[in-house]
Amino acid sequence: MDTIHGCPLCSRPRTTADARGLAWSSHHGPHGVVFVCGPCTRTHLFDLETGLLDPARTDRTGPGRLQRAA
Repeated sequence: MDTIHGCPLCSRPRTTADARGLAWSSHHGPHGVVFVCGPCTRTHLFDLETGLLDPARTDRTGPGRLQRAA
């Protein structure tokens, strides 16, 4: 299982400093562990918690990524 090295929602890169902190949330799926950045986690918290948005199961190659959180 490979680790995705960036937020699948906004394409923000995950650095080694981020890996040591708790700012990113992890989601586990068939393609490995996907990490969502803190701003996207906060913006899409309801969708993530209810399963309406599952970043571990989305198509990471196609268009339609969500906009970067403010």
